[in-house]
Amino acid sequence: MLHQHRFRRDCRLLRMATLSVLIGLCLVLGLGLRGLPWMQGVAAPDTMLLSLVRLLPALGYLWALWAVQRALAGLAAGQMFHPTIATAMRHMGAGVLLGALLNVFAITNLSRWIVGGHGGYAYFDLSGIVLGVVGAALLLLASVVDQARDLQAELDEIL
Repeated sequence: MLHQHRFRRDCRLLRMATLSVLIGLCLVLGLGLRGLPWMQGVAAPDTMLLSLVRLLPALGYLWALWAVQRALAGLAAGQMFHPTIATAMRHMGAGVLLGALLNVFAITNLSRWIVGGHGGYAYFDLSGIVLGVVGAALLLLASVVDQARDLQAELDEIL
C-alpha cells in the first residue's frame, strides 16, 4: 500500500513538472512566433510564414508532452495501468513521429519554397530521425501492451 501511495505521489509530482515544461515551452514558442517586443514591425511576411513552418514539429512534440501529463494524471488517480499506458504510448508515439517527420521533410521543403532556395529534399538531422524511430516504436509497443492486456483478461477468465 505504501508503494502504491508513493507511486501516485511521484506521478502527481512528475505531472506538475511536465505541465510546467509544457507551459514554459508554449510561452517560449509563442514569444518566438510573435517576436520580441522591440522587434515589432520589422518582420516581413515571408519571415512570419517561415516562423509558422518552423513551429510545425513543435506541435507534435507538445502533443506528446500533453499525453505524458495526461497519463501521469490518470495513474495518480488510480486508473487502470494497462489502458492508461497503452493510450499514452500511442499518443506520445504519434506526436513524436509527427514532429520528427515534419522536422525532417516538411520544414526543409517548405522553407526552401518560401525563400525560393535550392537544395535537397530531406534534412538528415540525426535527432529528427531518431525521434521518428522512437515515435514509431512507441506506437508498436502500445499495441504490445494492448495484446498483453487482452491475454491477461483471457488468463483471468480461465482461472
